[in-house]
Formats: sequence, C-alpha cells, structure tokens
Amino acid sequence: MKKIIILLVVAVSFFACNTKSGSRPQTALDTGRDFIRASLDGDFKTAESLILNDTQNIQLFDRYKSFYNTLDKDKKQKYKEAEYTINKLVDVNDSTTTINYSNSYMHKPMDIKIVRVNKLWSVDFKYTYSGGE
Repeated sequence: MKKIIILLVVAVSFFACNTKSGSRPQTALDTGRDFIRASLDGDFKTAESLILNDTQNIQLFDRYKSFYNTLDKDKKQKYKEAEYTINKLVDVNDSTTTINYSNSYMHKPMDIKIVRVNKLWSVDFKYTYSGGE
C-alpha cells in the first residue's frame, strides 16, 4: 500500500510540475523569448498578455496585428517556421532588460525592451518603434 501511495505522489508531482498553468514567465529573458516566439507564430493572445499595459503599447501592438493579418499565408508560415537568435542581452538595471534578436526568415536585427513593473516582466513594445529611446 505504501508503494502505491508513494508512486501516486511522485506521479502527481511530476505532472503538476510539467503542466503550464498559464502563469507568466519569471525572468526578463523568458518573457522576451515567449514574446518573440508568440509574435512569430501569430499567437497574439500570448504575445498581448506579455505587453506592458499602457495605451501606446496597446495601440502599437494592434497596428502590428493588423499588419500581420495582411500578410499572405506563405509569409505567415515562413514566420512560424523561423527560428530566432538572441544576439545580445543587456540588463540595463534590475528592472529593465533589452534583447537584440533576429529571426531566420527576415535576418533583420530587432530590439525589444522588457521591464519589471509590480513584480511582473512585460514587453515595452513602444521601445521597438521608438528607435531604442
């Protein structure tokens, strides 16, 4: 009986640790990675959940979604198949990180800024459009 209970506890612990509970990434790097992948995949629900919630970020992201939706099916598929490379990670301070990355489809380096507000890491999307200011 003890063996069954131990096996059950181990199995439950294993599955509990391996399921995504929809929780946010815990680091700036993980937030950036999740955002980049979701953006390439056209997974706007995930990407938008990682955006810093302010008016300008939301407006810019809505424009990005509109642009993405105008792409033909072939281009969208190429983005989904693209791999990305993080070229440079800079911890500006304890609550700000910038990530320079490129994807294997466009080969164009891009920057995103990840900020920690109220203990949550979020993408400051307007940084991408401001030229890094």
